[in-house]
Amino acid sequence: MNGAFLHLAVNHIPVVGLPFCFLLLAAAVLRKSRDLLQGGFAAIVLVALLTIVVFKTGGPAAHVINGMAGVTREHIHDHAEAADDVFGATEVLGGAALLCLWLLGRPKGIPNALTALMLAGTLGVSIWLAYVAHLGGLIRHPEIEMTVREKMP
Repeated sequence: MNGAFLHLAVNHIPVVGLPFCFLLLAAAVLRKSRDLLQGGFAAIVLVALLTIVVFKTGGPAAHVINGMAGVTREHIHDHAEAADDVFGATEVLGGAALLCLWLLGRPKGIPNALTALMLAGTLGVSIWLAYVAHLGGLIRHPEIEMTVREKMP
């Protein structure tokens, strides 16, 4: 098992996990369920922790595939730069989810505005993660790049 294999094995966790968290939070708001809200925030924390593994395997993956036929430094660089930024956003979201879990345990509970902000943040970071995953796909999946170019004027 090398760095590229490990990165590919874990990189879908935040890409799939965070939209799942968004759906949990949305269901919590619609049903006014404290339990679903707690589950959604806990799931965000878990995804943020697992995203550390994804982030840490990126460098070793780049070292394995750098110089392979069809792999460009530009694609690796673009993906790595975007991954650095979305990693930070995911970790901030995880920290905010921890705060929300703490607030849920307090007598006053969590303000509705904070729940709405977490819902929006989870959706935004989910979309951002999908974009970063797309950039990662361009590294080794030329058929993705061909499809994008065909749609460009």
